[in-house]
Parts: sequence; C-alpha cells; structure tokens
Amino acid sequence: MFEWPKCKPVDMNSYDRKELFEHFCTFEIPVATRTIQIDVTKLKDYIDKNNYKFSLFMGFIIARANNRVQEFKYRIQDGKLVEYDKIIPAFTVLSADKKLYFSRGVYTDDFKNDYKENLEINRIAGLGQDKNVGSSNQGLVFITVNPWNSFTSLQFPYSSRFASVPVFSIGKMYTDNDRIKAPFAFQTHHGLIDGYHVGLFLDVLESHLENPELVTLK
Repeated sequence: MFEWPKCKPVDMNSYDRKELFEHFCTFEIPVATRTIQIDVTKLKDYIDKNNYKFSLFMGFIIARANNRVQEFKYRIQDGKLVEYDKIIPAFTVLSADKKLYFSRGVYTDDFKNDYKENLEINRIAGLGQDKNVGSSNQGLVFITVNPWNSFTSLQFPYSSRFASVPVFSIGKMYTDNDRIKAPFAFQTHHGLIDGYHVGLFLDVLESHLENPELVTLK
C-alpha cells in the first residue's frame, strides 16, 4: 500500500548551513536553475533494447540520485526546515488527446517494481484519474520530459510554497559528434543546495547514464 514520504524537523542548532539557509530565505526568488547537456548514448541504447519508456527510466535515475544526496531530501514547510525519509517522483503525462496531466509516482529503489507501478500510475493519470495530485506533501520531485524541442536554458514556473522542491526537465535528443545528447534542466533552492551538492547529484546521474544496468542494483 502506498504511503506518502514522512518528514521530521531538522535541528537548526546543529545544522551547519543555518546561516546560508536564513540568508537565502530572505530572497524573493531563492532558487537556482541550471541547464546542462547530458550524454544519453548508452542510456538510449539500453532503453531501446529493453523496450523501456524513457521518461520512467530517467525518472527512476533522478529519484535515486535525489535519495542518495541528503541535501536533496530537505524541504521548507511553513518556514521550517524538514528532512524527508525518502523522495518520490511526480511526472507530467500527456493524454491521447494531448491534454497535460500530473501523476504521483512511487520509489522503493527496486527498479522492476517501481517501473511497473509507475507505468500503471501514468496510464491512469493519462485518463485524468489520478486522485493524488494536489497533496501538500513535499517529499517528491517534479519531472517532465519535453521531446519536441531542445534548449540551452529553461525557466520553470515559480511558486514560493513549493520553492524547495527540485524540478527537472529533459528536452529533445540531438546528435553531437556521433553522440546522442539531451538538454537537462533543474531547479533547486539555494538555501538548501549548493553547487557542491549538485555535483554529488550529477555524479549519481552520470554514472547511471554511462552504465544504465546500474538501475537493477541497489
């Protein structure tokens, strides 16, 4: 049975980024957005050979990277810093009649189980039947795949209420010197996440892009 991620307060007396947290929380827009070009050559080959859905496969990798970097599990709720026990993916889903819906996925770090469940969840969401959308729970990340165009920069819609929830977008693939690449944009709250933590996240992401079979290992 599905259970929403649970959070607990962070002890600000021992939190080593307290001053930075308080500093960036005074900003009107405290988020930082980055766009990089990722090499998906091996990933696409692996996905095609195994007949996986690109968005769900990438969603699992992104969720795993978020769960392996503690700073990506922090959120700001009602002005207070909290840490979630796990992070789940939330997807955008395009229906057969091209209407956009949102879905709440699952993440257990078991790829076969998660992929199967998220495939069914997205099918239901594409029918406009996902009743979990709109929850106040912030133990998730927003993931969208845009296969219609590439980009070198991207601005996400901003909400102060959900400013601490990371957002990710993957754009249209293209060929560059015989390699298949795709733009990858993401937004994080600077009060919680610095460039160093982004580097840790990208280490996990890029290792899975280079070795897609890692998804089967916990």
